[in-house]
Amino acid sequence: MLINENHTGFALFFDPKPVQAGDTMLIFTKAEVLLRTSPLTDRLPLWEEVADALDGLALLHAFTQDSRRFFIATAQTNAVAPPGFAFEGMRVFRTLLPVEDGALLNAAYHLSVWYRQHRYCGACGSPLREAPEERALVCGHCGLTIYPAILPAVIVAVTDGDRLLLARNARGAWRHPSLIAGYVEVGETAEQAVQREVMEEVGLRVKNIRYAASQPWGFSQSLMLGFTAELSGLPAIRLQESELSEAHWFTREEIPKNDSTASIAFDLMERFRTGRL
Repeated sequence: MLINENHTGFALFFDPKPVQAGDTMLIFTKAEVLLRTSPLTDRLPLWEEVADALDGLALLHAFTQDSRRFFIATAQTNAVAPPGFAFEGMRVFRTLLPVEDGALLNAAYHLSVWYRQHRYCGACGSPLREAPEERALVCGHCGLTIYPAILPAVIVAVTDGDRLLLARNARGAWRHPSLIAGYVEVGETAEQAVQREVMEEVGLRVKNIRYAASQPWGFSQSLMLGFTAELSGLPAIRLQESELSEAHWFTREEIPKNDSTASIAFDLMERFRTGRL
């Protein structure tokens, strides 16, 4: 869910009370999540529906959103789904209805990956345990406290008059043309990261960099900071082939319509296509 003038965000609170009937229970494998196979909406399971499948799994409170409490657990990749449920690839969050459920699933996946990847203390190697009163992990040996990792990243809609710059990644599962993006490096502002990423990936200079929107993105454990920018100088593209397979300028008419609000890239592209950027 995007946090901008068109989309309402939500606060996610920590609540250490034990799981109970009516709480949402999300069981993840490495890259899948257990969902109801029907209906078309409201597919997130409740604890009492999948309690039998949780035998031997560690339950963790993820967050509370308004009156909805979310718990997470991690199963083996060969786990068997109970009747009426199925494990589906995490990219299902893009089309999950209502849209808010997709955004909450995205956030829960972020936390599940963090818990799975932080089992031992990075300072002394001892096992970590959950903190009782906040969303954190604590080392019982040296006392180090670790909070969920959130990596700042920028994504930018670069325009040259009535043209928008779109690029295709050289690797990864997502093969559709999208916007230039990358992580903020140590010592950079977000705006400086925009300038560097555009120069590195397509060899272009930009100006008039403006913040547009933000979005949490569980796949990369990041907070996507969306910007717009204008071309400064010549439009000839110099491709960084290790990152991109291609990049081109597109007119509004050449950009296909997309009603999805699942990603900030789609939102900014649609704004440009309809003259609202």
